[in-house]
Amino acid sequence: APEATMWLRFDGPGGDNLLQSIELNGSEVPDIYLEPELVATLTRSSSDKQEIRELVKFKGIPAFTWKAIIAIEDQHFLDHRGLDPRGMARAFLINLKTLSLAQGGSTITQQLVKNLMARRSKNIFRKINEIFLALLLEASFEKEQILERYLNEVYLGQIGNFEVHGVAEGAKHFFNKRLEELNLAEIALLAGLIRGPAYYSPYRYLDRALERQKLVLRKMVETGQIAEEEAKQAMTLPINFAPPQFSANKAPYFTDYVKAELIRHLKERISEQEITQAGFRVYTTLDMNLSQAAQEAIASGVSSLEKKLKIRVPDRLEGALACVDHNNGQIKALIGGRSYAKSTFNRILNMKRQVGSTFKPVVYLAALQKGYDSNDIAFGAGYPVTDAPWTLVFDHGRQKWSPRNYEKEFMGRITLRNALAHSVNTVSARLAHEVGIKKIIETARALGIESDLPEVPSLSLGVAELSPIELLRVYSTLANRGVQDELTVIKGITLDDGTGYARFVYHPKQVIDQAPVDLLTEMMQSVFTYGTAKDAYKMGFERPAAGKTGTTSHHRDSWFAGFTPHLATVVWVGIDHDQGSNETARKEPSKTKLVLTGATSALPIWASFMKEALVGEPPSPFPLSEHLLDVLVDKHSGNIASSDCPSSQTLMEKYIRGVEPRKVACDPAWQAEQTEVVE
Repeated sequence: APEATMWLRFDGPGGDNLLQSIELNGSEVPDIYLEPELVATLTRSSSDKQEIRELVKFKGIPAFTWKAIIAIEDQHFLDHRGLDPRGMARAFLINLKTLSLAQGGSTITQQLVKNLMARRSKNIFRKINEIFLALLLEASFEKEQILERYLNEVYLGQIGNFEVHGVAEGAKHFFNKRLEELNLAEIALLAGLIRGPAYYSPYRYLDRALERQKLVLRKMVETGQIAEEEAKQAMTLPINFAPPQFSANKAPYFTDYVKAELIRHLKERISEQEITQAGFRVYTTLDMNLSQAAQEAIASGVSSLEKKLKIRVPDRLEGALACVDHNNGQIKALIGGRSYAKSTFNRILNMKRQVGSTFKPVVYLAALQKGYDSNDIAFGAGYPVTDAPWTLVFDHGRQKWSPRNYEKEFMGRITLRNALAHSVNTVSARLAHEVGIKKIIETARALGIESDLPEVPSLSLGVAELSPIELLRVYSTLANRGVQDELTVIKGITLDDGTGYARFVYHPKQVIDQAPVDLLTEMMQSVFTYGTAKDAYKMGFERPAAGKTGTTSHHRDSWFAGFTPHLATVVWVGIDHDQGSNETARKEPSKTKLVLTGATSALPIWASFMKEALVGEPPSPFPLSEHLLDVLVDKHSGNIASSDCPSSQTLMEKYIRGVEPRKVACDPAWQAEQTEVVE
């Protein structure tokens, strides 16, 4: 309220002291929300929408343009009088099955009516109104007039604050050409966008856009608009996209994700175009300070790496970063590339890559959940593992697999903690064989991975292709001690007048028992203290943290995923590999032999960002877990060390309470040897 008095109490004088409490009218409150900052304009009410539009007469529209749109949107447009009974019947059956109004069965005439109507709610009365107006429109105007108005009105996407309407403006926006300059391939792609400009955006989802383009060409062949040979030739034509103009968007990659989430959550209630025109106010989880720090970390970090590696075009490095407050599932920053102005391809939305060793914690967690191995030895931080040459024979003896370490060397007998800290491949492979790939996949699913996971031995080394958000979900769940809910970028949605429309509610669920997660987190801290991420301290990051480096087998993708008690962050650095809107990068062969590793490529960006992101937060240790205890074990056997066991052979290590070593022993030293295992 305007008359309210607020007191902020700090722990001392000066600007660097920490906030201790907030009082409002004499009562302490946990937090205060100020008027949110406008980040970008996603939606626009009908009375206040800004549009980019170039009006053209029907005679000035090339025939292929309107023929392509008729072929994909309304094949019977020239024959019907506003309604298509076949399309309506098909839509009715789909709506009956889904119990929704998702399918409209709309003709071009009905679409034009909908575009011109101010009201955007989806209900049966509006649909009936559309039908009568479409019939009236057909009775009053010639087909050519209706088509001309539709081609100038059709919605094709959003540029910052502005909506793109009309095929002429679409040609300019996507291809930087006049309408009459478009070739058949470009015309087909433009026509394919009408069904869902964001869903089929070539800047974000190139594969989808090209598949839609092929469908348009097939429909043109089916309807006799073009010959089969013309369609085949069009599919071979190169397409060069123009870099779009942007306006008043302070976090464009995050904004892309918000719009995609709006469509995903609301698609059963209203259409994509209606979302754009509904005048929604979307309250997001974005932290602008973190977003700016993330963009700077990616841009400067990738640029520095390029100079260090002497990389030249077309091997331009790219990066992505995703950060979440794992305590509530709110995503604070999403950066899908080093510069949105130069490449709108959003690697957060539209990239899946092999994640390498960042997947190994899933393997270790599956082992800790199992409790004991086949020899009744307890899995724990002191569990003895063998880093030595090892071959797995599988597929009924038809295949052999011999994993190798990145350093091409072997460490012999080590503990599970050391194997994780140093990212030892042979140990992860042996562990996966002991636990079973099915169990590992089951654990991965519980952690939130939805992508395909190949049921092959090399899954243990991270051959699965995941999106940055999926990997963030995994590490967020680990950071939150096995508690998970859907990560979100949206807090709430209101109508333009402030009326509530939708609200995100946090529903945490314990998907993995705390005990094994606590032990895994304790072990992952060793990655920072003496493992593959030990250089983070030299980079200025000096807080308690847990994480894991990731490097793919061809060294062209690097990852770092890690967390503190406050934030979980994932960083990727690599080359796009035939993805994105840069035609040169897709077609020219690689000229540089790149060697990217998680420790040298992704970790510096992670450390730089997290250092800035946590300014003002006191360095906090991870909470002590009541589920863990220390056990003095024999390093050779993994059993409880006997009283006569020499101190050089014993080790005090963490185990899960109730899942501890059962036997007492002091085994002789282990000798390394080549091992072949038949599955």
